[in-house]
Amino acid sequence: MTRGKREFGDGPIYTITNYIFWLLMGSLYFMVLNIPLLLILLIFFAVGNNPLPPYFTTVLFICCVPIGPAVTALLSVMGKLVREKDINITKDFFQAYKTNFKQALFLWIIQLALFQMFIFDAKIFVGYGFSIVFSWLMYAFAFFLFLISLYVFPILSRFSMKSSHIFKLSVYFCIKRFYITFSNICIIVIVGYIFTKYSFIILFAASIIAYMIMYFEKKILAEIEVKVREQGKEAISVE
Repeated sequence: MTRGKREFGDGPIYTITNYIFWLLMGSLYFMVLNIPLLLILLIFFAVGNNPLPPYFTTVLFICCVPIGPAVTALLSVMGKLVREKDINITKDFFQAYKTNFKQALFLWIIQLALFQMFIFDAKIFVGYGFSIVFSWLMYAFAFFLFLISLYVFPILSRFSMKSSHIFKLSVYFCIKRFYITFSNICIIVIVGYIFTKYSFIILFAASIIAYMIMYFEKKILAEIEVKVREQGKEAISVE
């Protein structure tokens, strides 16, 4: 290999271009797999202050269902990018999507149903004149469930294990490594804020968030990998 070719293949411009391409394609694949949700959100913003139809919540719930497998696939390829610095974005994304589809869908539907239940209960407490404390408690449960999901799908994207083990590990690390949990929230807020200023960031937002989450959690995932090797995925413990 000549020096010129080596510099072209390993230079900073080549690397940056690759990362921009991977982040862009990852986000685009994620959005394509969630077209129903994008359409319903467009309708929501188009309606503005006008009242929404009573069945809107049900339709929104259905449109959110594809998020689970799609976000798991995106986390998988971004995790590989963190570890290996190189990916085949199309092949790796859809291979991960196919491999984890059933379990990701199962876990996501459960979490989505629980999330909707907490929000519904919060509104019921307000509607029937209960103390605002009960309503905020439901919102707190919903938020904690969201925090847990920031570990559920990264773990699922990397390991093949029972859903109950994934959930236990997610709760454990969500609390035990709260500084990582806080970092995950911060990156979501920061990217969201940047999006309000520069709308084009939507083309990269999903991939950037997924990449940073996998970067923040890389030591946790490495720790789980060691435990899986030592204990076996059927007997993994968090003590």
